[in-house]
Amino acid sequence: MNLFQLISHLPNYSILPSADADTEPGPDTPNITAITSDSRQVQPGALFVAYRGVAADGHRYLADAVARGAAALVVENPTLPQLNHLPPVIQVPNGREALAHLAAAWHNFPARKLAMVGITGTDGKTTTTNFLYHILKAAGQNVGMISTVNAVIGERVLDTGLHTTTPDAPDVQRFLAEMVRSGTDTCLLETTSHGLAQHRVTACDFDIAVVTNITHEHLDIHGSLAGYRAAKADLFESLATAAQKQLPKTAVLNCDDWSFDFLRPKLDSAGVRWLGYSLASHPQATVTAENAACLPHKTTFTVRGQDFA
Repeated sequence: MNLFQLISHLPNYSILPSADADTEPGPDTPNITAITSDSRQVQPGALFVAYRGVAADGHRYLADAVARGAAALVVENPTLPQLNHLPPVIQVPNGREALAHLAAAWHNFPARKLAMVGITGTDGKTTTTNFLYHILKAAGQNVGMISTVNAVIGERVLDTGLHTTTPDAPDVQRFLAEMVRSGTDTCLLETTSHGLAQHRVTACDFDIAVVTNITHEHLDIHGSLAGYRAAKADLFESLATAAQKQLPKTAVLNCDDWSFDFLRPKLDSAGVRWLGYSLASHPQATVTAENAACLPHKTTFTVRGQDFA
């Protein structure tokens, strides 16, 4: 893919002047053959994206990426190494965010061809994702799933290799592209706070966002409870700006959790509709589970719901 065609999908960027690289599209514009943020994976023609990570700064490996044949660089820091040859350099405010948009463009925006459901919360994300997968599959839908444990695409089950957080943006977009090719209609994507804060699910164009609950967790990563819940809120706030499809943007909130009073005003101000669920007959709940009984081999309850078509 042409470099300038690719970076045109970035929300914010500038091309740094270089003595030996064109800053405008032309016959010598590089053709990008791959996108990576790991300099060890750079091959001739690759676009290397550098950002400040948790444990390492990708800008330290710019020279290595160029030596391996990188056709262009995406950076946050405009201070560049002194090299005999410097390919085109694009500066962005956030390298992780840029990587997500570039990966989505590289795969021709697969999320725009799927009904995207994001499931977040402190507890119960993986369980809820799996329950929804089997419910939709039993209902005859062509559904796929990406969780912290695995990705299910068609009849294939792929290990994400993480078991702790959402896959990186290039892997998420690759999985989504495979779902499109396999004829999947709906994708269920377990969305962790790490995944939201680190832009792993940016450019996923969610249609439905579901929350289980929000408690005190991962404060070492987010710095505070406010930072943690702000990361969770990103999923719901993204509904207002995500690509429009045939499915109305909808949030599903837990009326029995304190997150309800935190998220609902944000949705109301953004004009995003929401549905609420409750175990305690909350007056604003759209769906209520009553007479719940947890038995060794099953859980039973009676569902009462309002008309929310």
